Amino acid sequence: MAEKSVCVTYLLWLIGGWFGLHQIYLRRDRHAFLIWSSAAGYLGFGLIRDLWRIPEYVKDANEDPGYIEELIKNMKKKKKPPYNIFRQFGGVVVGNLWGWIFQLAIPEEKVFGIDFSFLEFFIPVAIALGVHSVGNVGRIQGSFLFPLIGASSLLILKFFDVEGISIAAFLSSALFEAKAAQWRRKPRPKHSLCRRMCMLGLCVLLYSCLWLSYLYFNAEMTDSSGESIKFRDGVANFLTSPLWTDFKRTFHTLISSLWHRGWQETWKQFMDDLDPFGEHQALKVLGLENNATQVEITAKWRKLSKEWHPDRYVDADKKLEAQEKFMEFSAAYETISKIKTRRARKNNAFQDY
Repeated sequence: MAEKSVCVTYLLWLIGGWFGLHQIYLRRDRHAFLIWSSAAGYLGFGLIRDLWRIPEYVKDANEDPGYIEELIKNMKKKKKPPYNIFRQFGGVVVGNLWGWIFQLAIPEEKVFGIDFSFLEFFIPVAIALGVHSVGNVGRIQGSFLFPLIGASSLLILKFFDVEGISIAAFLSSALFEAKAAQWRRKPRPKHSLCRRMCMLGLCVLLYSCLWLSYLYFNAEMTDSSGESIKFRDGVANFLTSPLWTDFKRTFHTLISSLWHRGWQETWKQFMDDLDPFGEHQALKVLGLENNATQVEITAKWRKLSKEWHPDRYVDADKKLEAQEKFMEFSAAYETISKIKTRRARKNNAFQDY
């Protein structure tokens, strides 16, 4: 098997570290999944730590003789791995995260007449899985029993109406460090890439299903007035909104133009539609088409300015409305005039050249 490269590992860390690509390259699939599922190891903390651990990971993957010799010395010197605060902290974070996600994913209402609240008794299993997964990374291993015993304290805390997922995660990780952690004296069996990707994909699918269950059944959105609506209903309303309809139409037009007219013309059309200088919006305010001439623009602005001049109104509300309209039309005309003037100067300069 080809040796792993430190340079390639750092490159994968740079371009896909958030997804654990560098760990997959080193055949550390469990570590890769933990990084992905915990937002790069607790919002990037684990990913940053990997930055100076990569050389050691590569030596381990290549079974470097010097590294193996030093590892054997440590195993002979210490019967069990020394306490590692990063490992315990990682166990607490992942155990707490997986416990909360599992709890949030349990439907609060009945689904097809089935009450799924009984699944709360399995939250300790999710916590223990998180702790056990962190504890079994690299050259360390340990049984699932002790983390599960620590996580089961959650059931006692719930009996006293205490929200104790974080406490249960801490106790689970502490028990793993104290009782379960031991050296992995035999290397993991090397499986084919296909089998590894299938296993990793299954884990990603199961984890994603928990998030989707939460978003569909329990997640809520709150508007500016403080009213709540189910997230799924908010998404359904958004997909029928004018904003989404306009986006779909624009996107379809863009793809169609790219296919028939090529990239250069499509980009030009895209920039025109984007209206970076506000010309199209200004013409829309004045009620004109995009191909309106300067004479038409000036005439329309004078007409609207005369019609909505604040001095024509006596009523205070009408006067205020007219003032806002008058300022809006004036700003639109000023925007168009600046664009037309800039464009004319550019054309004259080009002709002189």
